[in-house]
Amino acid sequence: FQIMNISKEHMRILDIIIKICIDNASRVFSKTIKRGALIELVRTKIVDISEITEETNNDYREMVAAMLELTGAFRGKLLFMVPVDGAFVLQDLYLTSPPGTTKELNEFTKGTVQEIGNIIASSIGNTLASDFGSTQLPTPPQVICDFAGSIFETFILEEAIEQNDLLLIKTKFKLHNTKIDSYLFLIPDINTLEDSLDKLEKMEMEK
Repeated sequence: FQIMNISKEHMRILDIIIKICIDNASRVFSKTIKRGALIELVRTKIVDISEITEETNNDYREMVAAMLELTGAFRGKLLFMVPVDGAFVLQDLYLTSPPGTTKELNEFTKGTVQEIGNIIASSIGNTLASDFGSTQLPTPPQVICDFAGSIFETFILEEAIEQNDLLLIKTKFKLHNTKIDSYLFLIPDINTLEDSLDKLEKMEMEK
């Protein structure tokens, strides 16, 4: 098993970068659905895989999720996940339909979540690209409809094989004047993270 070995300084830099990324992503998210996406939580920490899996397994709601990868100087993968009833509200907002129009899961619901996942990933990619001075490209999103625990297990499958711990960024968005909460998880690629942060540190020092 790999041992998670990240210096405190690198964790501090990562934390700052992520907060800026999420801040920009929430603004883009808000513009897309014309409704304030309020950031309730941004947490960057090393977690025990079994504990975080248990936590998501305890959420018994059915979810619609978009999962994709970030390629470029900062590599990683991203999961945007929203409960099914929340996805209906998102679809109505996104398609500017009257509230309560969408009542069942359809291709438009999946398309909406896919598009929002893509927009958020692109926003994070753009923020990272300006930090790292290189292009960041998200892969096309894969949409999954399942229970929260199953989706999350699919998301962390590769990491769970290789390590006990996970460097996980967890974000929770609340939509203004709705009961929707949606989640965004980001896992930086641990094999390239140290190099990426080293480069960034050097660039900061040269400024």
